[in-house]
Amino acid sequence: MSGKGEPVYAVDVTPAGREDWEVRRNYYGQVKTVNSQNVTSYVREIVQEVHVRVGDHVKKGQTLVTLSSQNYRLDMAAVQANYDDARREYERLSALAKSGGVSKAQVEQAQSKVKEEQAKLQASRTTVNRTQVQASLNGVVSARMVEPGEVAEPGKPLLTVVDIGALEVDFMVSRRDIRSVAKDMPVEVVTQDGTERGMVKRVSPEAAAGSGLYPVLVGLPADSKVLPGTYLEGRFLVEHRENVIVVPTEVVLRRGEEAYVYVVDQAESRARARTIVPGDGQDGRVIVESGLNDGDLVVTRGFNLLSDGAAVKIADTRASETTAADERAAN
Repeated sequence: MSGKGEPVYAVDVTPAGREDWEVRRNYYGQVKTVNSQNVTSYVREIVQEVHVRVGDHVKKGQTLVTLSSQNYRLDMAAVQANYDDARREYERLSALAKSGGVSKAQVEQAQSKVKEEQAKLQASRTTVNRTQVQASLNGVVSARMVEPGEVAEPGKPLLTVVDIGALEVDFMVSRRDIRSVAKDMPVEVVTQDGTERGMVKRVSPEAAAGSGLYPVLVGLPADSKVLPGTYLEGRFLVEHRENVIVVPTEVVLRRGEEAYVYVVDQAESRARARTIVPGDGQDGRVIVESGLNDGDLVVTRGFNLLSDGAAVKIADTRASETTAADERAAN
């Protein structure tokens, strides 16, 4: 009870209770495609036509670029003629061999010639087919580096096609948290349109040179709306604890290295400074490792006016009613 003339401070309280606690750390990474194709030419030739533009959707096997094929077709016609001649000669000698007009060795030599010319013809057809540069996957054209009339060089990219249905994000995670990250762990990925559920695909056991951070590859869902190259925030669950007491960070006061909170002694209507050991905190809340018990009435408003033993009156009657109900249930 307060003494005569002693100030009485109105306070709000919250009963200390236990809950599950999760700590999430935020890291940032860039979206990339799982599958992509740098469209290149096998031959050095003039570009006759480019059939697609950036942003166009393409299908596997679709012709993207047509190269000049006139010279290759002339070569193929000559090779075809040689093959036809070799085949006719083989057929002629085979017929003569039945009547003993030629030796078996001559027939075999003619047959070898047919196979040789056939291999040349197949190679020539392949070269002509390669003047039709095709997509090797379903996707979207993300870059176009060539125009009609330019010369395509072997191995030099003409276009880039990306599969936007299979995306992943490269995150760089600190040493403090990397041991909490494991393959197949879900990750909350924040996008402009909300959040998506990603999944850890790979965790590097070795830190990247220079940064000391560990690469973590997170796959995005197949229906993800993000685009390659976008930077995203990933929320990694690095700690999960059950049945811990949590209080607002702002109610934790300090005197030197000592941390304490005010609790209300209802029997005497006084505030008591209770020394606590705070743990991890996030989002304006902190774990109390020790110093509080279930049901302790922690002062959440007016604590900055108090001193140990100050007379108080609970303004938030909901807290006291809840505590009274709990006490009646216990009795």
